Amino acid sequence: MDQILLIGIIALTFAGFAFEWMPIDATAFTCLGALLVCGLITPEEAIAGFSNPAVITVMMMFILSYGLTSTGLINQFAHRISRISGPTHWRGSTLLLLTSGVLSAFINNTAAVAIFMPVGIQLAKHYRFSPSKILLPLSYVSIMGGTCTLIGTSTNLIVSSISEQSGVGAFSVFEFASLGLILFGGGLIYVLLVPLRLLPSRSIISSLTRKYQMGAYLTELRIPKGGGLVGRTVVDEQISERFDLNVLEVLRDGERFSVDLRNTKLEALDEIIVRGSMEDIVSFRDHYDLELLTDVKLHDDDLADESNILFELQLAPSSSLIGRNLKEVDFRRIHGCFVLALNRTGDVIRERLASIPLKQWDCLLVFGPRTRIEAISQNEDFIPLQELELKLRLPKLWWLPVTIIPAVVILSATGAMPLLKASLLGAVAMIVTRSLTIQEAYKAINWTVIFLLASILPLGSAMENTGLTERLGSAIAGLGTELGPYTVLAVIYIATALLSEIASNNSTAVVMAPIAITVAATLGLDAKPFLFAVAFAASSSFLTPMGYQTNAMVFGPGGYRFLDYVWAGAPLKIGFWIISTLLIPVLWPFSI
Repeated sequence: MDQILLIGIIALTFAGFAFEWMPIDATAFTCLGALLVCGLITPEEAIAGFSNPAVITVMMMFILSYGLTSTGLINQFAHRISRISGPTHWRGSTLLLLTSGVLSAFINNTAAVAIFMPVGIQLAKHYRFSPSKILLPLSYVSIMGGTCTLIGTSTNLIVSSISEQSGVGAFSVFEFASLGLILFGGGLIYVLLVPLRLLPSRSIISSLTRKYQMGAYLTELRIPKGGGLVGRTVVDEQISERFDLNVLEVLRDGERFSVDLRNTKLEALDEIIVRGSMEDIVSFRDHYDLELLTDVKLHDDDLADESNILFELQLAPSSSLIGRNLKEVDFRRIHGCFVLALNRTGDVIRERLASIPLKQWDCLLVFGPRTRIEAISQNEDFIPLQELELKLRLPKLWWLPVTIIPAVVILSATGAMPLLKASLLGAVAMIVTRSLTIQEAYKAINWTVIFLLASILPLGSAMENTGLTERLGSAIAGLGTELGPYTVLAVIYIATALLSEIASNNSTAVVMAPIAITVAATLGLDAKPFLFAVAFAASSSFLTPMGYQTNAMVFGPGGYRFLDYVWAGAPLKIGFWIISTLLIPVLWPFSI
């Protein structure tokens, strides 16, 4: 009975991950509560995930990654990639993908994609090709790069932790590299030859106003002599409240007014740029007898000047705006900018923006003063999708974080210090040397990932307690007695790889790693090859946008459709399955 109950909980949890009934961490936390209520785990087992070495190590790696990226060194390198591409985009694209993949082996790959995504978009604009050609390959190489080391992805850390707890032993930092580098090299060649060339051109490269289909929502009107708006301000007339319009700019004799519009008195022949639905714009025009300049089509350049800019931002994974609307967070007052439109997984939303709860990976089209846009692009709540001409300076102690991460890797790789101890001391060193503040350390941690890991790990204990792990492992091991261990390895890999497309890669690893250990024990074989199959398969999420965070990141900016992932990712997934099944037993033999 307990096994049936547990299977139901697992099925509902994975369905929750797939259909996003709740945020992913809330789904995992609910799963934890269900396991506790049903008596499938003890209270001690329920909280064990929060003290698991892998979870703490992931926390420390978030801090170390943030410390490195905050130096600006990587940003400076990324900033230069688009300037050394040459006459065609191939040199820049190759360098961009290669650098992102290598960096992802040592820092959080979400951070790597956040840094290089604006560079990819800039390359696309410069060489006049669609960003959809480069962004999905960027996501793929960051995933592949993360599989090359123990610290490259939380999935590897989770599998290593389960392996250690089961008595098989923990994995070393570079133990993944022998296969990881082969997969990364082959995958890089594939994305350069196929997706980068043949992915359809989905997103518009010429204009943000065209991309967000803003033509009918941005309109220019002229105030006639003797009009009712002369001598009044937008606040006096309560234009926003009465007509549901935003006045973005006032143009007067070649001069633009966009700051402090509340106190700017309007004059005859002023031209005002407003944003709103056509119905509200017509109502506004008729009420004040304004002239609608229908022969004027507004583009990015019509809004941008030395003072103002049209800019695209994406909500960061741990953004404080997720689940709240623009009115609640008082976006206009706090950031001094207007949100003109919202892109949510390819759907453009332009009406009633203030009342729509924001979701992870939403893209915002923002208009405002250049100085305020520069400030908001540095805010941890947002990922900028364009490059700003900022003065990139290295702080005085920029070299400290740059040396701390290699030191952590070397200490752990040589066995001089356990990874948990090395990463913890590395994070402490960054804080003590003031490379980052304790507040920045708190912000650096992606608490969604931490709660997901800590909440889902007890699921493995529940599977052990109910005997489900042994039952499933024995069933799969039965294949081995008939068809051999290679077949079992292939089955475990493909089952893990497919589950990772609908659920998080970490939760998939938590479910499959204990089964892999049981299978190995039943067959009398070493568990390592089966555990490495789980680790690599769980990170091979190429077929869906929800399979991996970086896939979700590029979905909106790239203008992708679901089938783009299937078309581009299927050969990669099948190829990795075949290569891994053939090479894992060579690199990690079955015999004990």
